[in-house]
Amino acid sequence: MALADHDPDLLAQNEQLRTRVEQLELELATLRAQTVQTVASAQETLYWFERWGVDFNALFSRPQVDQLRKVVRALREVYRKAVKTKRRFLS
Repeated sequence: MALADHDPDLLAQNEQLRTRVEQLELELATLRAQTVQTVASAQETLYWFERWGVDFNALFSRPQVDQLRKVVRALREVYRKAVKTKRRFLS
């Protein structure tokens, strides 16, 4: 008989490891399912954009879009600072 068959500490540790492996396998299965769902959703969205003839490469290569992105970033930064200030005063 192996040493692990007689040592209660090793048996307990093996059981803990088996339990952890089961947890990780469940976590992995959940993550795989979420990934499949996300990819399917993205593919469906892409299908419709292609069907409508939307070319994001051409759209985002325009200088006006770059300017718009910069404005949106600046507005987002102002909004975040305002929320941070509000939270500081209310807490």
